[in-house]
Amino acid sequence: MKEMMLAAPVFLPLAGGAALLALSGRQREKDGPAVRIISGVFTLGVSLVIFWLLNRSPKDSLVLFRLYGSLTVKFQMDPMGSVFLGLIGFLWPLATLYAFEYMKYEERKPAFFAYYLMTYGITAGIALAGNLVTLYLFYEMLTLVTFPLVLHPMTKEAQRASRKYLYYSISGAAFAFIGLVFLLSYSATGTTEFIAGGNLNMEAARGQKNLLLLAYILAFFGFGVKAALFPVHGWLPKATVAPTPVTALLHAVAVVKSGAFAILRLTYFSYGTEFLKGTWAQWAVLSATIITIAFGSTMAVREIHWKRRLAYSTISNLSYILFGAALMSPLGIMASLCHLMAHAFMKICSFFCAGAVIHQTGKTFVYELDGLGKRMPVTFACLTVASLSLMGIPLFAGFISKWNLIHGAFSLGTGWTKGMGRILPFMGAGVILYSALMTGIYMLTVLVRAYFPKDTSGGPDRTETEENISDPGWRMLLPLMVFAAVILLMGIKPEVFLQMDRLRQIGGTIG
Repeated sequence: MKEMMLAAPVFLPLAGGAALLALSGRQREKDGPAVRIISGVFTLGVSLVIFWLLNRSPKDSLVLFRLYGSLTVKFQMDPMGSVFLGLIGFLWPLATLYAFEYMKYEERKPAFFAYYLMTYGITAGIALAGNLVTLYLFYEMLTLVTFPLVLHPMTKEAQRASRKYLYYSISGAAFAFIGLVFLLSYSATGTTEFIAGGNLNMEAARGQKNLLLLAYILAFFGFGVKAALFPVHGWLPKATVAPTPVTALLHAVAVVKSGAFAILRLTYFSYGTEFLKGTWAQWAVLSATIITIAFGSTMAVREIHWKRRLAYSTISNLSYILFGAALMSPLGIMASLCHLMAHAFMKICSFFCAGAVIHQTGKTFVYELDGLGKRMPVTFACLTVASLSLMGIPLFAGFISKWNLIHGAFSLGTGWTKGMGRILPFMGAGVILYSALMTGIYMLTVLVRAYFPKDTSGGPDRTETEENISDPGWRMLLPLMVFAAVILLMGIKPEVFLQMDRLRQIGGTIG
C-alpha cells in the first residue's frame, strides 16, 4: 500500500490540472473561486501525501510500467530524493497562495493554474525517480508543462522568451540523452538504476574511459541547461517576462533545481565518483561552474531590471550547487544539497518580494524603488532577510551553505599535491567569496534605495496613487513572512532545518 502511494504526488496534480483545463474558456468571473478551490485542494492534498510518505519512508519501489527490456519507469524513496521532495512539498502550497493574489485580475486563470499544478506533479516525479530513464522522462515533461507558463502573458516578448526556453531545453535534453545511452551501454546492472557510488561496469568502462568521460560532460551540460550553466544560461533572464509566481518557481524550485538535482544523480548515483574523480572531465565541469559563478554575479551587478538582476543571481547561485557536485566528494554532495535547500528559500523570497512591489506599484527597475521601504515595510523586511542570507552573513541560511561549500573545496584541494586538482578547488573557494561581495553590491543597492532614497521630500510629480502604495494582501504577505522565518531558522538551527544529519547520511553512502 505504501509503495502505491508513491504515484500519488505525481498523478494527483496531473488530474487536478486536467480538471482546471476543462474549466478553461468557461470561467468568466474575475476572481474564479472554482479555480482557487480546485488548485488549493489538490495542492494541499499532494503536500499532505508527500509529508506522509516522508514520515513512512517506503522501502520498496513502485514500477509503473516497463518500456523495453530492462528499462522501467519506477518511483522510489531514498534520502536524496526525499530532500528534494520535502522541499517542493513545503514550498508549493505557499507559492500557490501567493499566486491567488498575484493573478487575481489576470486572464486565462484556469489554464495558468492547470499548468502550475501539473508542474508540481512533474517535479515530484523527478524527485521520486528510481532510475535515470524515469528522471529523464519527467525532465522532458517538465519542459512541456512549464512552456505555457512562460508564454502566459502572450506578448511578443513572452513568445520570444518561451521559444528560447523551449529550444534550449530540447537541445539540452538531447545532450543528456547521449549520457543516458552510454551509461546504459556500460551499466553494471544492465539498467539505469541509481546506486550510491555509481552504476558503471568499471572493468568494461576503463576500456572506453575517454569516450565515457565525454558522454558525462555532454550530459552534465545537457542537464545544466535547466540549471543555467554558462554558456547555456541564456533562456533564464529572458524567462523573467513570465508572471512572478512562475519565475519564482522557475528560479527557485521546479526547473532550475530539477537540473541541479539531475546532475547530482548523474554524478554520484549513475557514473560514480570513483570513475570521474581526478579526470579531465572533473576539471572541465569544475571550471565551468567556477566561470558561471563569477559571470552570474558580475552580470547581476550590471543589470538594472530587478527581476533580471535576480535571474543572474540565480545563475550564479545554481553553480554553487553544481560546484559542490563537481567536487565529487562526500562533503561536496552534502554542501551541494545544503545550498539547494537554502537557495530555494532565499530566492523564492526575493522573487516574491519583487513581485509584490511590481503588483502594488508596477515598478520593475531598481532605480524606481526609492522610498518604498517605508511604504511597504513587511515586504522589504522580508527582502532584507533574503538579501543578507544570499550575501552569506552569519546567522542566516546562506552562510551555512557557503561555509560547507568552501570547506568541501579546501578538503579537496589539500587532498591533491599538484596540478588542476589543487588549483581549481581553491579558485572555486575564491570565486565564491568574490560572488558574495558582488551579491552584497547588487542586493544592498536595492535596499539602500528603498530605505534611504535620495529625495524624500516628494515633489510636485508625486501622484495620489504613489502616496497610497502599501504592502499587498495577506495571501502574498504570509508566504513572504514564512520564507523569511525559515531562512532565519536555517541559520540559527541548521541541524534541524537544513536536515544536516540526513545530508551527512547521503554523503556517507557515496564516500
